[in-house]
This record gives sequence, C-alpha cells and structure tokens, in this order.
Amino acid sequence: MTRRVVEVGFGSTVTTPAASIVWTELTSRLDDNAGISIDRGRQDEQSQIQASTCSVTLDNSDGALTSGRASSPYYPNVKKGVPFRVREITTAKNLFTDPSFETGVTSWTSSGTPSRVTSATHVQHGTQAMLITWGAVANQTMTSPVIQGLDVGQTYTFSAYVWVPAGDATVQLSVAGGNIGSASTLFDQFQRITVTWTATATSHQVRVRAVGTPAAGDQVWVDAGQLEEGSSATTFDPDGAQVHDRFWGSVNNWPTRWKGLYATATITATDVFKQLAKPQMQTMLTEETLLDEPLAYYPMAEPSGSTSAGDLSGSTAGVLTQDEIGSGGTLDFSSSDAGPDGQGALVLTPVNASNGRFLTGDLGEDFAREATSHFVYVEGWFSTTTVSRVICGLTSASNRYQVVLSLNGSGAFTVETTATGSALTASPAGTPNLADGQQHHFVYDEEAQTVWVDGVSYAIGADITIGLRRLTVGAFTNSRCWAGQLSHITLYAPGPSGDIAQYVAHRTTGTTGHSGETATQRASRIASYVGYTVTASGSGFGAVGSQAALGGSPLSHLQEVEQAEGGVLISSRGSAALTLQSRDVRYNPTPGISLSHADLDTDEAVFDDDDQKQINDATGSRPGGATQRVRDQASIDAYGPYPKSMTLVKASDNEVVDALQWLVNRYADPPPEMRQVPVDAYTLPLATYRALLNADVSTVLGITDLPAEAPTSTTTVTVEGYKETIKRNQHYINFHTSRTDTDAVWVLNDATYGVLGQSTRLAY
Repeated sequence: MTRRVVEVGFGSTVTTPAASIVWTELTSRLDDNAGISIDRGRQDEQSQIQASTCSVTLDNSDGALTSGRASSPYYPNVKKGVPFRVREITTAKNLFTDPSFETGVTSWTSSGTPSRVTSATHVQHGTQAMLITWGAVANQTMTSPVIQGLDVGQTYTFSAYVWVPAGDATVQLSVAGGNIGSASTLFDQFQRITVTWTATATSHQVRVRAVGTPAAGDQVWVDAGQLEEGSSATTFDPDGAQVHDRFWGSVNNWPTRWKGLYATATITATDVFKQLAKPQMQTMLTEETLLDEPLAYYPMAEPSGSTSAGDLSGSTAGVLTQDEIGSGGTLDFSSSDAGPDGQGALVLTPVNASNGRFLTGDLGEDFAREATSHFVYVEGWFSTTTVSRVICGLTSASNRYQVVLSLNGSGAFTVETTATGSALTASPAGTPNLADGQQHHFVYDEEAQTVWVDGVSYAIGADITIGLRRLTVGAFTNSRCWAGQLSHITLYAPGPSGDIAQYVAHRTTGTTGHSGETATQRASRIASYVGYTVTASGSGFGAVGSQAALGGSPLSHLQEVEQAEGGVLISSRGSAALTLQSRDVRYNPTPGISLSHADLDTDEAVFDDDDQKQINDATGSRPGGATQRVRDQASIDAYGPYPKSMTLVKASDNEVVDALQWLVNRYADPPPEMRQVPVDAYTLPLATYRALLNADVSTVLGITDLPAEAPTSTTTVTVEGYKETIKRNQHYINFHTSRTDTDAVWVLNDATYGVLGQSTRLAY
C-alpha cells in the first residue's frame, strides 16, 4: 500500500524553525485525476540544478482555500509563501512507523502524569519496548504521534502487545477523540489488545490508557504496535510504514477556478531555490557584520558626492550627517577600491587638525538604553598616514560619559574615556604605529577592557560608560580632524560576555574574503547570511577563492561554489535546507538499485551517442588569476573544436587547470549513454519501490537485461533529476540520467579501476 500526504504550514514561512511549523493536512482534497506533479534536478550533469517545483489540484468547493476569504477555517493564512510539503508513505500492511519502538518513544506525548522510556525488561519484538509509568490520576493516556495515510470511511484496527505487572492497573487502547477498546485481562505476560474505528480524517492518533485510577508507580510495557485496514488484528508485521519526503517548498499562488460550479485550487510550489534567488547580497564583510546583529552599522559605502551616511543595522540608529570644524577640507565617499573590501569608504581630507569636515548623528533612545544595560563594543576600519587624529567618539546626552577612539602622537591606537564629564583619560594600547597608509581593523571591548587591532589583543584601562547616544566620526570636540579613510563603523551591545571572537573574525573577512576555506564551509557561510543551512555530502571538498564582493543573489554565489567544487548543490526534499555534494561523491560508485530493462517504460528509454556534451578545448580562469587552456588534439582532429570557457572561484591557478583537465578528459569523446530511465515505480516490489523513492540526484542505477540492439547488455547510470506524477496506485518517475563511468577514476592496484586511460582517468 502507498499513501500520499499533502500538507501546508498555514501561518508559517519558509524560514520558520521546523519544530514550530504546524502542518495542516490537505490530502483528502487531492484531485486524483490530476495527481501530484514534481520536477526536480536537471537534464544532465553539465546543466545547472534548477528549482524543484510541485503542482497539485485541490478541492475548494467549500472556499476554504480561497485567499482572503474571511469564512475560511485557515483565514487569514491562505497566502503565498506558506510552507508546503509532499510525502509518500509505503507499507506492506502496518501503517505504524515504529512498530517495535526501536527508534525511541520521545514522539509520544502524555496527558496527566505518566512518563515513558524505552526498556528491554519485557520485549515482544526487537530489542526494546515502551515502558509507561502511571501517576495516581484518573483518565491518564499516552498518545502516539500523528499516523498519516488513512482513507476517510475506511475501518482500521490498532493492536499492541501489553505486559501489566500483577496488581497494577489494566490498560486499553483508544483513538484520540473516538473509540475505546477492551481492557487487558492478563498479568505478568504479554497480551494483545485492540481498538477498531472508522477513519473520519486522513490522519489519526492512538492512545494507551490506564483503566480507572492507577496507583502512583503502576506500569505497563507496550510493544509490537500495528495499525492496519480491517476490523480485526492480523499477524504482526514488524516492517512498519516508511515515510518518503518528495517535496518541500513554499506555495507560489492560491488560484480559485471553476469547472461549472465546482471550485478547485490548482496550486504550484517551488523549493528554497526560489527564496535564495531573490535578495541581492552586499559585500561579504557587510553580510558577516549584519549576521552579528549590530545596534548601529555604517559601512560608509554611499555614492561619491553624498553628504551623509546611513545605518544598515535595521535598528533605530539615525543618519550621520556632515558637519564642519573651522573651515575648509573635504568629505567624500569613494567607491574606487576604498575600504578593506574595495566597496567604498568615507574619505576625509582636512586642512589641518582644527579645520575639516566630519560626520555626526544621534543614535537614538533605543541605543542609549542598550548602552546603559550592556557593555558597548565598537568596531571599524581605518587607513591614514597622519598621527594624533580621532577615528570616532561616543557621548551620552549630557556629555558626562564619553568614549573616543584615536591614534596618538606615536600612531598607537588609544582609547580615551570619562565618566564624569571632565577631561578624557587616554589609555594607549601599545600598538605599533598604525599611521602607515594600510587598512587596519579594530574592536574595542568595554567589558574586557581590551582593544583588538588587526587580530591582536591589547589591554587598556578605561572608564565604564552608560547612556551613550551620539556618534561622531572623524573628529571630536572641534579638534583632531581625521585625514584618511574610515569604513564599517559598527556598534554592538550584545549583553554579558559579548561576542568578541565573532567581531575580531571580521578582520579575516575583510583581508582575505576567507579564501582557502573549503567549499562546504563557504556554502554554509553564504547560506547563513539568509537563514539557511547546508549539509555536506562527501569528503573531498576542495578550497575556494575569495568572493568578498558578492553582490548577486545567495543562490548565484552558492552555485559559484558548486561549480568551483565540481559538485552538486540541491535542496532538501524534507526541510528548508540545502545539500552540497563534493565531486568525489561520484567517483567510482556502485549501483544502489538494480532494474531490469523489462521494468522500464521502454518507449522512453533511449541510448544516444551525439556531441551534446562534447568538450575538447577548455579555457578557464579564476578572479585575479591566470587564464589557462587545456585541449585534446586527437578529439579536435577527429570532430573539430568543441570549446568551453569558464571562470571558477578556485583558490589557486593549479586547481583551475586541474578542473579543466578533468573536464576535457571526460568529454573529449563521450561514449553512448542512456539519458532517460522511465519507470512506473508502483508496479515494482515494495523494496525496489522504496529504493526508487529514496533515489535522488547522484544516486546510481544499474540497468540489466538490455535488448541485443543496445551497446551493452548492462549499463550503469547516475540520476541527475526526474519528473514524477503521483496518483492513487500509480507512481510514474522519469529519471534524467548520465553515464556513471564518466566519473570512473584511477585507483592504485585496484582490479577494476587500476587501468589508467582505459577503464579510468586521473581525477582531482
């Protein structure tokens, strides 16, 4: 038996934590004629993975799925962007997903005072059972997780074996909100008890309940649960139901249509690639800074000619506007390779220390309140060749509390503070002369009485301040006008112990763009900027170069990492997450599923030998690196040139040429391959069907018993994507595939893979 489950997370978004989404099942509304259509992956291994899509037609004859309809039970949450998922449940008979409690009992919930744990003391099947301990309260129950995949109107029986110690309360099974079965009658041995009911929904919960009021400490062991169709329990089947995730995404629209007077909602949904393709990212340094939730953040990357700087923190911090000491001097914003990330900086050119321009502004009441409750952290970047000048200063509304960050006459970083409104007390940090024209990074930690400059910690002595509210950048109290660049001035008040390590780490972001970190580290970094996670699959992740500028969508930059790795980036089918497969996932794989040619829809099973994938002349480069070329002259002589050029975010030029050689070695003369594996999976044995449902991009299929006209009697293919249609008692999957041995790589002294240039090739 198979069961489809369609659910919507009304009231949630795709970034809602998974545990917080409340799913509403809409399976009973499915139009069986239309079925469920899902498109996932790509056509071939040289194409880009596309956003997965799913479409279903739902019964809307009651108007419940009409967006904006106040009488809908889901109002006002029938709206675009809500989470949507499709799952498939497979079973031979038992719809219970963990019949023998081998995976634990934490998903069971109690009403009253009972507790539950796993126990091996009394076991009917497997290695453990669920042990329930009752309290001295009437009507206690232990409730199962939701059991899905039921048919409305169908009779079901739930059974379980129970062991009740002599003298303890007997037990019975029940359906949440429904029937109650007969109580147990035996003690000190397992007894099978049941409850039977007719389903009123596509999902139900079952319960174990104590009869009457048990004594505190009474117990029961429960094992071998089975939920099946029919009015009586049959032989226990330990192979319970399996849940297969088929799609996870968000609803694009809620259209209401009519066939005559019959209303439907044919909705489409798209996976998280859609969300990741929307926002345009700022520089990596800006994204890292915003990730640490500053209270005020001024990158100073405004266009040239601007006279004010804006706050990007999203808090209530105000704009910094231009002011002047004396007369003369200039203030400008430069976007020509200025600042640590080359995206711009505030450039101040005073006449002298007492005549020039600067920025100042009110940070607002919210900041002042946080600066009173918590210690303040100040971060920024600077470049100058002039000593005895001020980077920035903070003051309270009354000017009683002041903090000034500056370079002293020796060019050493200095913190000046007062908590009395009188003269500032200077505390030089003992740094080298920083007025050397280079970009320098600093973090002032008020709590630890330290300042970090270029990743090195220096102890200082400073007054503790409260109520700081006004920020001045590039001067202080009509003197010491800054001459040079200032950027990424950031203020934090994170609470006890702060996040100093995270702030100090911004120096690496600004100086290297994290060049050299692995592809999975980089993918996780970029995804974190927009609230997503990336799971690594594989072990041989290579290093990637800097992506400091960013500027595109998160998806585009994740795909740059994917291409640099030579791997695959794919969305999860069960959550709002991503998986990055390393290129070695495909090295010398063995088939996980075997299909006979007779299992296939042979009208669409095609072998092809063409030049669609041919590449014999590859040119590539990396940002800031050399342009290199790799050719296969024999292929060019035989077929003519098939060129390809690419830019790869690699960490070195050697890795670029390795990638080019790997590409040309595989595709200079691609052999025949089977590019489609179409199968009506539902007609196959349950084990094979389950394996096909678990198959995804990079799964390897073995095809046997090919006709005599085929190039070989067997072939091995790698899944690149698929289109599927799911209906009642039908599940058609058309896998898009590529030739697996394209990724066969040389292994020293291996009987199969040790023949270099014949069965295998050098990989990287």
